[in-house]
Amino acid sequence: MPKLPPSMLGEAPADPDGGAAEAGPAARNEDPIASPVRVGGPWIRCYGNFRLEGDPRKDLTRLTMLCGPENGMRRLTKEPVEGEVAEGGAPVPFPLEAKKGECYRIFAVAESSVADLDVVVRSSRGTSIAADHGEDRWPIVQPDRPFCPLEDDTLTVELAARRGKGKVVAEVWALRVSMFD
Repeated sequence: MPKLPPSMLGEAPADPDGGAAEAGPAARNEDPIASPVRVGGPWIRCYGNFRLEGDPRKDLTRLTMLCGPENGMRRLTKEPVEGEVAEGGAPVPFPLEAKKGECYRIFAVAESSVADLDVVVRSSRGTSIAADHGEDRWPIVQPDRPFCPLEDDTLTVELAARRGKGKVVAEVWALRVSMFD
């Protein structure tokens, strides 16, 4: 697994073209815990030109192949998680056995009848620890970097439609980070 040098900690986010973007909370030292992976850059650039083609499962595969391997990640879910979401309906939950020393990204794609798909990751205590921040039907959690739990925990990933109704597919990708060893 890739070892990340200390110089990659807490760098300012980059826009999809690779330039510096407005500094987010981590770059302004508002986040009390430094991210063990670089923020921005390739984490954003990988999906900068991504466009949906219509089949959620194929779109999910294309999106994960653009953003997973390029960033040293590996697919954690054996098969995509599939479900049905509806505006105002209960979220589709699935478990994620998170390990200290691993960072994660969740990718999801909904069919065109879902205008806004939300993804929230909750700790075993029910606290939201990561989420997507976009208003689209192909969210990525986190959009500018993976999230890295500080301890082993059984997380719950929730897929929910903010607008619309339809099928959704999702995958979890992981990156082993040696700074936790």
